[in-house]
Amino acid sequence: MNKEANNKVKFTMSEIRGILLVIFGLAALGFYYQWWFTEDQMRSPWLVAAFGVAIIYGVVQLFGNWVLYLATHRATKKPMPTAIPDITVDVFVTACGESTDLVERALTAARDMRGSHRTWLLDDGADPALEKLADRLGVDYLTRSGSKDLKAGNVNAALARTNGDVVAIFDIDHAPKPDFLERTLGYFSDPDIGFVQVMLTFENGKDGWVAQAASDSSLDFYNPTSIGSDGLGSATLVGSNAIIRRTTLESIGGYHPGLAEDLATSIAIHAEGWQSVYVAEPLAPGYAPPDLAAWFTQQLKWARGVFELLITDYPRYFRKLTLGQKVSYAVRMTYYWIGPVVLLHLLTTLVVLLKGDHDGLNSYQNYLIHLAPLTFMTMIIRSLALRRWKHRSISPNLQIKPMALVYATWPIYALAWIMAILRVPLGFRATPKSANGTVKPRWMLPQMVTIVLLSIGLLISPITLTNFQLLLVFGFVISQVVAHSVLLGQWMHASMAKPVAAYKRSAPTNPLMNNWRMAESKQHF
Repeated sequence: MNKEANNKVKFTMSEIRGILLVIFGLAALGFYYQWWFTEDQMRSPWLVAAFGVAIIYGVVQLFGNWVLYLATHRATKKPMPTAIPDITVDVFVTACGESTDLVERALTAARDMRGSHRTWLLDDGADPALEKLADRLGVDYLTRSGSKDLKAGNVNAALARTNGDVVAIFDIDHAPKPDFLERTLGYFSDPDIGFVQVMLTFENGKDGWVAQAASDSSLDFYNPTSIGSDGLGSATLVGSNAIIRRTTLESIGGYHPGLAEDLATSIAIHAEGWQSVYVAEPLAPGYAPPDLAAWFTQQLKWARGVFELLITDYPRYFRKLTLGQKVSYAVRMTYYWIGPVVLLHLLTTLVVLLKGDHDGLNSYQNYLIHLAPLTFMTMIIRSLALRRWKHRSISPNLQIKPMALVYATWPIYALAWIMAILRVPLGFRATPKSANGTVKPRWMLPQMVTIVLLSIGLLISPITLTNFQLLLVFGFVISQVVAHSVLLGQWMHASMAKPVAAYKRSAPTNPLMNNWRMAESKQHF
């Protein structure tokens, strides 16, 4: 009898609260879906298509994230190994055209990590100054002819010329702390562990509005979402701060190339049967995009790469993944659907406002009534999950800035989705590390047009503050105008940004490299 009692599943109060919140969230999701069948929505092929998007986004992105939040409890029950196995370690610091100061910061930190290891600078720019820097710092230097497959090719070329049992990979803007290896190598005592991923944090949040919003926009992913993915056996690579077993990479043919090479490599590793671990500790801080040029460059690259994997690698590996891994990858690969979803809502709002008929406005008001509880529960669940599972070093905030930044970046995400569907190529673009880029007016045109048309729609529509029947429509329109205006204001006043000392030190000093960075930024923005 006692044995049967001990085998019963026990829930903590925190888990019970989480389950109850998700139940309320599902009720709100069901209430939202109910609207689609209450009137004549399903008679229009366009609304049927929109309903399909709503179903996919609601079930996969929203409910999928809630599942990951609940799975955070499973991740925390994993024991932290204390003994470090007898393995050799190669540390790869990848570089391509960055400033000497920035490279020196990363190399020095990598070299000074405690524990036996060998540090390598992988220079895809073949810069003699960086070769001299590596020699002065006492680290090894590698370069190659050509730049095939870019970062993935750089890593694979180094793998062929080194022999460490595991390789630690750092982007040039991340500086590992002295105890990085001590906090991660112990997991490789388990021969089934293919890689260990350490959370990404950013130390330039005070650089300006964009830097802070960009940094905060990742808090949910690198805290409860990634911890939950780990709980489902699906911690994924994120491009830096990772240690990978050499035999793991050899089993999948090396680091996989692409715009989202980290995600492509992760899913191949998991499909091969390897396990992974996520360490939710700020052990190697880096830099978030400092301005809109850097932010747009990064988001277009990531969204385009992730969308491509969603329609290529995910279906290919689907049968080889566990259920938890299927959920985790589906959540990550549908994140940028926020672009098409926002676009659909904007187009609907504009059509309803510009037509100005009461029937259309009342129908839209009814839609928003069904959407409001879901929006509220999504924000509540996300906020509480972040508060519960964020690292103790992270200050709590209302996430208003990152929500406005991501929401108003919908044109970039929508463009990435179109490019992925049409297979329009996008060359690799490293995210600029200094606030030197500029965004041409044409890239802000969608935000400008949105603000103008929404404002005109408000003026000519019968919506007023005293018309309480349409007050929800009024509030929804105003919130969209505000979000787009904030981003537009940041673009207009970019010259007023005050870079902190960290970016002054990391700003490119070599004129040739500065031109390279500016070209990368200005070519598309």
